Amino acid sequence: KEFIARVLRNSEKPFGGLQLAVSGDFCQLPPVPDRDKDGNPVPPIFAFEAESWSRCIKRPVVLSKVFRQKEQAFVDMLNDMRLGKLDSHAIQAFRSLSRPLHYEDGIGPTQLFPTRVEVDRANESRLRALSGQAMRYTATDVPGYDSNGVRVSEQQMEKLLGRLVAPQAIQLKVCSVISWDSISSIQYRLVPKSC
Repeated sequence: KEFIARVLRNSEKPFGGLQLAVSGDFCQLPPVPDRDKDGNPVPPIFAFEAESWSRCIKRPVVLSKVFRQKEQAFVDMLNDMRLGKLDSHAIQAFRSLSRPLHYEDGIGPTQLFPTRVEVDRANESRLRALSGQAMRYTATDVPGYDSNGVRVSEQQMEKLLGRLVAPQAIQLKVCSVISWDSISSIQYRLVPKSC
């Protein structure tokens, strides 16, 4: 990807001279697996393992001050967990914090998953846990007009729809929690009042 930016911008500077602002915690989620042009799996790598990393990121800044927790022993345990280096004392301390949680509104916390397969598995599990019959809803798509008022062809529409993350059909039950992004990127989260 970095090479493409150099070619498009006709510059040998890293990313074609674009200024990069990169942030993230490499301990949070693993890299997302990719596929080559033939559709074969490519072993995932972290961004810092890319051959262009050292050319593009000259001076990484590590934010090390913890603001949410004040107790140093707990901060140390959390840092050890992030790095996968928990000792038996820390494991026991974390287990002692385990307790059933009750959410007044019936909506649990949002969970993040590294792959779509895991997202689908979690959604299917939650749907099975709800009582009642699942109803299938299938999108019906028709070509419209682009931002210049030009009619979108069937082929263009199919190509655009093929890039969507959203499935063409979903199954829902009464009390299903639904969230989506609209075209304007405003997030909505709907839960029927009776649930």
